[in-house]
Amino acid sequence: MTRARIAVSVVFAVCGAGFATWAARVPAAQQRLGLDAGGLAVALFGLAAGSVAALLAAGPLIVRTGSRRAALGGAAVLCAGLPAAALAPDLLWFSAALLVLGAGNGLLDVAMNTHAARVEQAYGRPIFASFHAWWNVGALVGAGAGALLAAVPIGVHFPVAGAVLLVVAAGATRAFLPGPDAGQGGAFTFPGRALLPLGAIAFCGFLAEGTVNDWSAVHLEASTGAGAAVASLGFVAFSAAMVAVRLVADRLVAAAGAPRVLRGSCLVAGTGFAVTLAAPTPAVGIAGLALVGLGLAAVVPLAFSAAGARDPAAASRAIAGVATCGYLGFLVGPVLVGVVAEAAGYRAALVLPALGLVAAALLASALVVTPGRSPRRRW
Repeated sequence: MTRARIAVSVVFAVCGAGFATWAARVPAAQQRLGLDAGGLAVALFGLAAGSVAALLAAGPLIVRTGSRRAALGGAAVLCAGLPAAALAPDLLWFSAALLVLGAGNGLLDVAMNTHAARVEQAYGRPIFASFHAWWNVGALVGAGAGALLAAVPIGVHFPVAGAVLLVVAAGATRAFLPGPDAGQGGAFTFPGRALLPLGAIAFCGFLAEGTVNDWSAVHLEASTGAGAAVASLGFVAFSAAMVAVRLVADRLVAAAGAPRVLRGSCLVAGTGFAVTLAAPTPAVGIAGLALVGLGLAAVVPLAFSAAGARDPAAASRAIAGVATCGYLGFLVGPVLVGVVAEAAGYRAALVLPALGLVAAALLASALVVTPGRSPRRRW
C-alpha cells in the first residue's frame, strides 16, 4: 500500500511539474508570438477547453481502461502538449497546442485523483491533501527550472522537460494498485444536488488557481516591473506555500473540521490577492502570491475528497463531475482576467478570484458528509 501511495504521489508531482513548466514560461511564449493580453486570453481558452473536454470523457474512459492506463495516457498527452506549444508558429496553432496540453492535464487529473481516492479508501484515514502537496512539489520543480532556464528558448526547454516527465510517469504508474477500479461508476454526469455545492467550491478554487498559474508572472512583469526570472519566482512562492499547507492539511481538517478550514483558507487567500494587486514592488507581489498559496492549498482537495466520500461507490464519476465544475472556473477565470486586464489593467483583474473565494467560504457547510451516507469517514 505504501508503494502505491508513493507512486500516486510521484504522478501528482509529474502533473504539477508539467503544468508549471508551462506556467512559469507564459511570458516567454507570449513574447515569442507577440501576443497582447487579449490574444493570450484566447489561447488560454484552448487550454481550459481541452481540460473540460477531457473531463467529460474521463469517467467512462477510466471505467473502460482503469485509472492506471488513463493516468499514463493523460501524462503522455500532457507531455506532448509542451513541445507543441513551444513550436507553434502562430496564435491558431498555439491555441490548438494548448488544447492538447489541457486535455492531457484534465485526463491525468481525474485518473490520478480517482486512484488517490482508491488508495485513501484502503488507508481508512484522510490522506488526500498529501497527494495534492506532491502536485505542488512538482510545480515547484517545474517553476524553479523555468526561473533558472529563463534565458533558454522554450523550443529547447519544453521538449526536454516533456520527455523526462513522461519517463518518470511511465515508471510510477507501474506501481499503482493492481486490478480494475471496481465500483468506480459509469458514464459522466454533471453533479446532482448533493455534489453541486462541492462543484461550486471547486469552481472558485480552480478560478483562483488558474488566475495565478496563467497570469501571476505576466502581472508581476507588467505591474511591478519584474524581470522574467524574478516574475517566475511568484509562481515558485505560490507553489511552495501550497506544499507547506497541504502537508499538514489532513491534520488540520481532522482537528478543526473541513468547513472551518475552508473558511479560514478563503480568508487568507483573499488577503493574499489584495496584497498582490496593491503590490508596489516585485518582492511585495511575490509575498502576496505566497499568501494566496497558503490559503488556496486546501480548497480543491477538500472538494474532491468530499465528493469521493459522498459517493464512494462511484468515485471517478463523482470526482469527474466536481472536477468539471472546477475546470469551468479554470476556463472562465483566466479568460475573464484577460478581458478585464485588457480593459482596466492587471490589478483590477485580480479582484475576480477574490470574489470567488467569498462565494466558496459561504458554501463551506457542504463539505460535511452526513453520518451513514458514507461508509468511509466523516470530515
